[in-house]
Amino acid sequence: MFNWFVRARDYYFALPPLKFEAMTLGLALLFGLLVMPVLIYIPGYYILKPYANGGPFALYWDFYKSLFEPRPSSWTVLVGPFLFLSLFRVFRLIFRKI
Repeated sequence: MFNWFVRARDYYFALPPLKFEAMTLGLALLFGLLVMPVLIYIPGYYILKPYANGGPFALYWDFYKSLFEPRPSSWTVLVGPFLFLSLFRVFRLIFRKI
């Protein structure tokens, strides 16, 4: 059932280092573009009440629009998953050396 997942994982980890980093960056940015706004919307809906400009699609629209305006908050949401992953990898490397 998960044969495609195993093949995709093996392909991903067998990539040359530069392609591996490019693929990681692309996947992290895709996660930041598509998943992070929903992960922000859901707790905000329950804690802070509904989004002022509408529903989740309005949040997506405002998020994508703010990427073209130089808003640090939107760029943090976009680049945050890659930065978190990079920090995790750096700390893992440091702890392996200890």
